[in-house]
Amino acid sequence: MTTRGLWQVNNNDPLGATRDFLRALLDQKIVAALLVPMHGARDAVMPALVKHSSRLDRADPFAPVMAFNSARLVAMLTRESINVKIGVVLRACEIRALIELVKFHQAKLDNTVIIGVDCFGTLDFAKYQDARDAMPDLPARFFAQARNGNVAGLAWRDACATCEYPTPAHADIAIGFIGIDNSQMLVIETRPEIAEQLDLHADSTGAEARNAVLANLITLRTTARDETIKQFHDAMRANGGAASYFANCLECTNCMNACPICYCKECFFRTANAEHAPRELLRSAERHGALTMPPDAVLFQLTRLNHMATSCVGCGMCQAACPQNIPLTALFRAVGARAQKIFDYAPGRDVNEKPPFMEFRRDELLQIGESR
Repeated sequence: MTTRGLWQVNNNDPLGATRDFLRALLDQKIVAALLVPMHGARDAVMPALVKHSSRLDRADPFAPVMAFNSARLVAMLTRESINVKIGVVLRACEIRALIELVKFHQAKLDNTVIIGVDCFGTLDFAKYQDARDAMPDLPARFFAQARNGNVAGLAWRDACATCEYPTPAHADIAIGFIGIDNSQMLVIETRPEIAEQLDLHADSTGAEARNAVLANLITLRTTARDETIKQFHDAMRANGGAASYFANCLECTNCMNACPICYCKECFFRTANAEHAPRELLRSAERHGALTMPPDAVLFQLTRLNHMATSCVGCGMCQAACPQNIPLTALFRAVGARAQKIFDYAPGRDVNEKPPFMEFRRDELLQIGESR
């Protein structure tokens, strides 16, 4: 059961109202600390762990940029038991990634207050900086476009342009700004006891209009997702398959480092087992006439895909970290969609739902050819 209320916005400043709300969480001792994106040097927006409400004057959980998926930071903060509540301000993809990490025993929710925020989309860091330089009114424009779901005019990351989750699920507190007059109010949804502490009263004003805008946004981005997946499958059939797709891969492992769910303490590709003797490489070059270097780029990518496909939440951090601009988002969305459909599994859907690789079900693959 949740209470839906409205948080007053003054002076046409939804970001200022959000900061006031976050200050109230600290001042009312609903949480003892907040993990929240903050503007820092050169206007970079990075997560910070805030203990004092006076330091929230540069907090910006809605900034249309995402340095990395903060689920991994929540895992860092919760891997050991603590006796205080930590509020973590997360977008939908970050919450879903966190839920997957909980299932793999990499994070805990016992003393975590999840503060989910609407996500209208994010830009690559360089494009965000360019947009800030070209449009000094970018924050106001961003909020204005979110009122009616107008996504035109900004170069969204591929992951965001194809994301069907603009609102958070599984949040203890949800802050909404899409589909409402965010120059006057924000939507807050939370548990009744937290609503009482914040003096938040039930109010459904604007709910119907907000739901309509969200439904249209989801339809728009689901259509874009389906088209992206189709284009990926067409490319696989027309352009030499995986070897062509990963032709520019440097095997730098940036994508693995950026993935919030790739948690192995020791990766095979960073051990001596993945090393090749010079004579082995020369034999392979002799056998094929030429050997693309580094030699395990395709194997690395396919191994990661095999590990991540069912738990991938589509945050796109892998692609953002790739120095070669390989369209990894399309790959993981396409393969992930098929793998997740086979197992009837949606990452982040339910914290009690076991990932496919952690649960054996008899005859679960009959539909794709497994014999009894």
